[in-house]
Amino acid sequence: MSYKEIIERIQKEERNVLSEKLTDVILEVKDGAAVPSSLAKGILHKWQENQLSSDEGLRYLLKAALKADKKRTKAILNEMNLGGK
Repeated sequence: MSYKEIIERIQKEERNVLSEKLTDVILEVKDGAAVPSSLAKGILHKWQENQLSSDEGLRYLLKAALKADKKRTKAILNEMNLGGK
């Protein structure tokens, strides 16, 4: 499933919850892969605009969270009935 397909399945009222959970994954990662600077910059830009729950903000968060901790991110997606990538 593509990022776009996952994002399209997110209910409006679930967007903030998902963005918070994905942010937690990124911030709490211990042994995961480093998040590329381009993704980090995109996330910071969307955060400054209060747009982390937008389609583009969620796409940045999904990409970064999957790089940081794929297993935990997939568990969150499954928990929210969004499927895994």
